[in-house]
Amino acid sequence: MESILEKSSERARGLLFGLLVNCVFSTGAREDCPLLKMRNNLSLEEKHKYVMGLSIEEIKSILCLHEECYEQRFQT
Repeated sequence: MESILEKSSERARGLLFGLLVNCVFSTGAREDCPLLKMRNNLSLEEKHKYVMGLSIEEIKSILCLHEECYEQRFQT
C-alpha cells in the first residue's frame, strides 16, 4: 500500500484539503489534531487558501500526523 507521504505533491495537497473539509474521525477527533480547529472554523474558501499557501514539507508533516492517528485508531 502506498503511504500518504509517497503521493505526488498535488495529490497530497488535495488530500489535505479533503481532510480539512471532513475526516472519518471528525466526530471524535483528538484534541491534538492540527486540522480540528480549522475544519470547524474556516470557510471552504479559507481552507483552500490555507492549503494552497503551505509548502510541500508542511503538507507532508500534517499528513504524517494524520497517518499516525489513522493507524492508531484502527489498531485499537
